[in-house]
Order: sequence, then C-alpha cells, then structure tokens
Amino acid sequence: MKLTTLIDNKCSQNHLKCEHGLSFLLETDELNILFDTGQSDKFLFNAEKMGVDLLSIDYVVLSHGHYDHTGGLPAFLGMNNKAKVIIHKHAFKERFSRSSSMIKENGIPWRDESGIDAQRFMIIDEDLQLPDGTHILCNIKPKTGYEVINQRLVVKDGTQYKPDPFDDELILVTPEKIQPSVLCGCAHTGIVNILHIISERLHHNTFYYVAGGLHLNGRNKDEIEHVIRGLIPFHVNHWLLNHCTGEVAFDYFTEAFPNQVQYAGSGHVLAY
Repeated sequence: MKLTTLIDNKCSQNHLKCEHGLSFLLETDELNILFDTGQSDKFLFNAEKMGVDLLSIDYVVLSHGHYDHTGGLPAFLGMNNKAKVIIHKHAFKERFSRSSSMIKENGIPWRDESGIDAQRFMIIDEDLQLPDGTHILCNIKPKTGYEVINQRLVVKDGTQYKPDPFDDELILVTPEKIQPSVLCGCAHTGIVNILHIISERLHHNTFYYVAGGLHLNGRNKDEIEHVIRGLIPFHVNHWLLNHCTGEVAFDYFTEAFPNQVQYAGSGHVLAY
C-alpha cells in the first residue's frame, strides 16, 4: 500500500504547490482512491510532477462539504471519466465561517453547478465497504467529554446561525494488510470520537497510521492534552498530520508520541 499527499497547506517537496486544502492518494492492492481534492486544481499539477496517474483512480471520497476539500473535484472529473465520487447526503448544505467582523460561505463551491455529472456520485448516509475491504464510516457520535463545538464554523437555521454538527463527515479505514489505517480530512467530529467509533464498529484499536488534519489549530494546551489523554486506549504507529492540525498541537503530539509523528505536506509519501 502507499499513501501520497497530493496537496496540503505546506510542501514536503519544494518543487510542488501547496494551498489551504487537502488531498491524499491511497493505493491499496486492488484500488486507487482519491481522498479529498483540495480547493483547486493544484493537486493535479503535483500529481503530474510526481508521476501519479490520476486516470487510474477508481473512487473519490470527499470527507466533508468544505471548499478546501472539494473544490478541485470538477477539474479531476474533467480528466478522469471512470471514478465514482462517494459523499454524504448532508455535505451539500450551505456552510459558513464567521468571525467578529464577517460571515463568508465556505461550503462546496460547485454545489449548484449544472455541469457536474450526478450519475458519478454515490451519495451515502450509512457506512460503506468497498470491494477491496476499505471501509467508509459516517455518522460519528461523540463520547461524553469529547463533544466538539466550533462557534466559528456554522450552518444556517432559518435566520440564525448555529455550530455546524458535521453530520456529513466521512472517515476512511484501510484494509488490514499489516494493520488498518485511518484517513480523516479535518476530524471535525474529534479524533478521539473517530477512533472509538472505529473500535466499536470494526473492532480495531491498533493502527498503522492516522493521516490528515485534526482541527486543533487555535486550541490551547489544556484542550490539546485532553485530546491526547483520550487517545490512551489506542496505539498508532505513525501520525501523519497536516492541514488544520495546528503547529502547537503538532508539537504536543510530537512530544507525546516520540518518533511517531511526521508532517505530511504536499509530496509526502508513505509506502508499506
């Protein structure tokens, strides 16, 4: 198996492009899966520079309906005519990011475009298993004490705005070649909750890697250490962190899990 970061906020290879966004290519023994598409077509440039054949992609999994994970999809569909797109039915809602001075939309930018081929979409609202044994999990419920509420990321409820519940988040769990691994786009529902759901549904507590953003950027020391304590029941050989994890959280994870944490910027590759 092989995991390649096609786009991230930072570059692990200087000749590649980066942007605020995320895209992974997962190559299993049977399938090639694109996990998120960044916010633009820059991941296509990086794939070409790295010799990645995007025509071989069998499935696209969109982790949630934010622009920085879905924006590159139209460009990809324009050059790959076979891949099926897996997305949760709640991903298409209007979404916003708010600050003290403004509110701006940050949902799927192509949501209302007529040029998108709906027949290529697999819209789900329950867990899905792909032919190679890859699991796509959804409907992540929080454990007591690990509820995640973000007042900045919101959805509209009538004329009011309320915190986004991220009821569209999809988590990918790889087949068990060595040990299963986990891909998350932003872990908006909380990495502790995600790993507990995997444990409950698939009976795994040990993982070869967990890759993606943990959405701990801006969290304080106590909040980050609370998350790390919540990970005690699990063993993760490699934390491949990026995107929205945050530099402070990255440093705390590096301290808590010595020699197990890497930054997975654009061009990072893990083959196993």
